This record gives sequence, structure tokens and C-alpha cells, in this order.
Amino acid sequence: MASHARSKFRNVLIFKTLKANWKRRQKLQNMLAMLLMRQQTFITVLALISLVLYSSTKIATRMPRIRSCRRKLRRIGWWESVWNTYSDKRFKKTFRISKATFSYILDRIKADIQRKQPRRWGFVEEPISPACRLGIALYRLGRGDYYYTISEMTGFGVATVCNITIDVSQAIVKNLWKEAVSNKFPSTLEHFKECALDMEEMWQFSALDGCHIPIKMPRGGANSAKEYHNFKNFYSIVLMGMVNAKMQFIWASVGCPGSNHDSIIFRSTSLYSKMMENYILPTFTKLIKGVKVPFMILADSAFPHLPWIQKPYTNAVLSEKQRYFNNRLSRARMVVESAYGMLKSRWRVLHRKCDSNNETMKVKTLACIVLHNICIDYGENISTNLDLTVNPENPSQKRPRDAIRDLLHMTRSRPIRSTTKSATQIRNALTEKFWREHETGVVI
Repeated sequence: MASHARSKFRNVLIFKTLKANWKRRQKLQNMLAMLLMRQQTFITVLALISLVLYSSTKIATRMPRIRSCRRKLRRIGWWESVWNTYSDKRFKKTFRISKATFSYILDRIKADIQRKQPRRWGFVEEPISPACRLGIALYRLGRGDYYYTISEMTGFGVATVCNITIDVSQAIVKNLWKEAVSNKFPSTLEHFKECALDMEEMWQFSALDGCHIPIKMPRGGANSAKEYHNFKNFYSIVLMGMVNAKMQFIWASVGCPGSNHDSIIFRSTSLYSKMMENYILPTFTKLIKGVKVPFMILADSAFPHLPWIQKPYTNAVLSEKQRYFNNRLSRARMVVESAYGMLKSRWRVLHRKCDSNNETMKVKTLACIVLHNICIDYGENISTNLDLTVNPENPSQKRPRDAIRDLLHMTRSRPIRSTTKSATQIRNALTEKFWREHETGVVI
């Protein structure tokens, strides 16, 4: 009995030992299988990483990498959205010109505003398209918004928007100034006669006047910049322009400080020197009341009175004939005020107080003059809602003339008594002619 119990105990002990050994072998086999599987997974992942790195290296050598060193990523697609989704009406309202005129200007200046892809340290930056550059510049010139506002709208940096506006303005002046402005100045006798007939009011071919263009305070403080501080209590440069009967500028000079007198500004121009030396005006004259009357420019009392510049009487007490002459002269000069009204109504950067200095504002002003003439040539009418000369209370009427001149920041220099004997004779002859026409009702 005892031997049977010992045999049974020994069998149980052997069974438990074998079972423990089997479990240990199973656990070891599972661990080995897991290690093998992990090794295979590691090798597979390593192979995939190597393949990806190899592929990316080949792509990098074949395709340029987009620059990624910007603090903020560009928002691309603004101009594509504008060009593809804006209707013609909305496009003109936004950029002040139609798509057809936009395409014409772009074709003329594209070569000067096209930028190549810069390559630096293996990185390539996609340049802004010429169409987008022109759109940004027109938006700035037409609306006069701050650079920061345009930057947030387009997704480009503030400095980028500023440089684009200046570059495009320079390209417009360089490529289109001669065609749009200089060529409209009469150069032959037939051209002078045609311009004089267009004006219809008098025997003249153009009207002359100036206006203030707002700028930010020049460097150096108030004392150094006081010459740019005008009578309307803001800093400005003066735009001196000559306008024909179609309200197009045929000559312009801009950049003189806002505190200068109109006469001083005009005398400092090359046009005045050429006029005084008889290099521009033809020798053709018209005989009126026994006086030879040449082609003339109409101006206000701030300009010198010369045979080729007619200005109103400035006497303290005027006769009835002199008042009628001043009235006729004033009516004939309204064309220059209408031209300035169209210019500043369409291109608001010239009207609003902006953050541009005198040098950059000079270029923008000349570019706006070119665009103004092109708009008239292409029949780009200005909206009544934009026209500053329209009376807001009654859109069918104009504002009072003094209100228009004040709103447009037209120059208001004190009258000067500079005159010549021949100029006085011409003015007296014209006074008698106009008074005779007034009494008889017959144009002489």
C-alpha cells in the first residue's frame, strides 16, 4: 500500500514537471515568433523609408522646391478668382477700367513688369504674374486704400504691394506717356486750329490750372517740411496741368512743394521757357479789332499775363464789359476743372490723404494722368456715384464751382499783376469782340 502511494506521488510529480516544461517551451516559442515578426516589420519599414527618401531625392533634383522661409504662407488665387468670376460691371467698378482696356494696358507694359523666377540655395519662388501686378496697382490707384488693406485682401506682403504699385506706375509712364499725353499737345498749325475749334469759346487751344496732391509729411520734421504745407493745412505737392477740349491732359508737371505760388511753379517748367522762346506756338494769328491775336492758353489771375496766356481782369472795380469778359473766360476754363474732377474721382489715390511720400506720389500721379487719358480715348465713362463734381442732393446737377475747386484741392494762389502791353491789347480786343457778340447775338 505504501509502495503504491509512493508510485502515485512520483507519477504526479513527473506529470507536473513535464507540464511546466511544456509551458516554458511554448512561451519561449511565442517570444521567438514575436521577435521574428518585429524584425520583419522593422526591415519592411526601413525599406519603405529608404524608398521614400530615394524617390523624394529624385523629385527634388527634377522639380524646384517652393520657398518655405516665409513667416506667413501666401494666399494664392486672388487674381484668378477676380478675373474668372467678376462680371464686366463689377470689374470696372473695382479697378476703374474695363477688361478690354486692362488687356490693352497689360500688353503695353508686360515686358517691364514681368519677373523671372529667382533661384537661391536650391529654392525657387513663383513670381507674381504681370496681370496680378497690374490689378494690384490699379486697385491702389483707383481706390486709394492703405497698403495693409490690400495686403490682407491679396495675401501678399505690405512691402510687396508697395513695390508693385511703384513698379507698375513707372512702367505705365515709361511706355504710355508719349502716346497718351505728349502726342496730344499740338505740334502743327492744323493741329492748333483743330484744338482751338474744339474749345469753341475763344481763340485758344488749352486751359491751365493746378491742384494739390496729398502726401505724408516729408522727413525732417515740421520745420524742414513746411514748404510742403499748403493753405488748406495739409502736406502736398502741386500738379500743374494743361487740358484740351476733350478734358484730356496734353501737358503736366508735378512735384513742386504745396506752398509754392502757381506763377513760380509754371515759370520753372521747360514748357514756359520754350513758349517764351517761341519754340512751340506757331506764328499764325487772327486779326481782331486791329490786333493780332495768337493761339492762347487760358489761366486764372495767379498766372502771368502774356500774349499767349490770357487771364481775367483783377481790377477792384470792373466795368460791365470787363465783367462779361471774365464770365466768358471763366466758362471757357471750366474744362480744366471738369478734367481734374474726372481725374480725382476715378483715381482716388490723388484725392485721399495717403501714406506715400513726394517721390512715389509723383510717379503715381503721372500714371493716373496717363490712365485718365486712356479711359477717355476708350470711352470709359465714370459713374455718377464716383464723380466728385456731381451734387449728391441732386445728381442731375453739378456742385457750385467754388465747392468743386475746394473739394478737389485746386490751387488758390494770390493774383499777380505781371502783364505786358501786347497782352493787354489782346485782352482789350477780345473784350470788345465778346461784348459786341453779346449785344448783337451774332458771333464775329
